[in-house]
Amino acid sequence: MQSIQYPELDPVMKTLVLPLYGRAECAKKYPRLFPDPSAERLVSQIGCEVGSLHHADLTLLTWALRKRILCERVRNYLKAHPRATVVNLGCGADESFSAVDNGSCRWINLDLPEVIAEREKMMQLRERESNIGMSAFDLHWLDRIEADPANGLFVICGGMLMYFAEEKLRPLFTALAERFPDGGICFDTVSRAGMRKTNRMLEKTGNQDAEIVFAVDDAQAMFLPWFDRFASVNILEQMPDDIIHAREIPLLKRRMLELGMKMGIVRFIEIRFRKL
Repeated sequence: MQSIQYPELDPVMKTLVLPLYGRAECAKKYPRLFPDPSAERLVSQIGCEVGSLHHADLTLLTWALRKRILCERVRNYLKAHPRATVVNLGCGADESFSAVDNGSCRWINLDLPEVIAEREKMMQLRERESNIGMSAFDLHWLDRIEADPANGLFVICGGMLMYFAEEKLRPLFTALAERFPDGGICFDTVSRAGMRKTNRMLEKTGNQDAEIVFAVDDAQAMFLPWFDRFASVNILEQMPDDIIHAREIPLLKRRMLELGMKMGIVRFIEIRFRKL
C-alpha cells in the first residue's frame, strides 16, 4: 500500500499508532522475544514522527507483552478449535491475525467506524479476515459475524475494557457465552491497587480522560456469578520464562514488568464458556 501521511496525530490516530509504535520498537530492540514484522512495516508506512513520542521503554514493553500473551491464548484455543472464528475487539491497528493464522481459522477486526476507516487506509485484509465498524457494546455485531458455534469462537480485547464500567461489560460477556458455548474471551485489565496507581499517574499528567474504571482482584468471585455458562475464569499472572530470563532486556525492566504482572498493574484474564 502507499505511504500514508499523518503530520499530526488526532485522537483516533493516537489509539491506532501509539501501541503500534510500541510493538514496532520492541520488535527492533528485542526481535527474539517480540517479533512483529507487520508492526515494523506499518510504522515505516505511516508518515508521522512517531519516533518523537518518547514513551517510556516499560510502556512499550507492556504493549508488546499484551500482544504476545493474547496471541498465545488464541493459539492455545485454535489447537482444539482449528476452524474457530477469532474476534479482535477494539482492534485499533493490531494485526495479530498474521501472527496466529493456522490456515483455517477466521478473523474479525471490530472497532468504532472511524477507527476501522483509518485502519483500512493502512492495511489490506487477508484471506478469511474481515472488518466490522461498530461499538463492541452494540450487540448487533454478533448478528453480522456469521460464526458457526460448532467451530468455536474466541475473543481477544487489549487495552480497552478497563475503561468501561461493569454495567457495560456484563451484557457483552453473557451474550458471548450464550451464543457460543465452548467459546472464550481473553482481555487485559488491572487490579484495584493497579487502578489507583495508574489513575494517580494520569491525574498528575492531566490525562483524566483516560481514567481506568474497571478493576479485578478476585476474578472468579467477580465473573462466575455473572452467568452460569462461564465454565472457568483464570488470571494469567505469570510472565513468560523467556522474557524473565532475557538478558537483552535490562534486569531492572524485566523485574518491573514481572512485578507489574504480580501486582496487577498488568493483568490478563481468560474466561471460557460452558459447553451445552
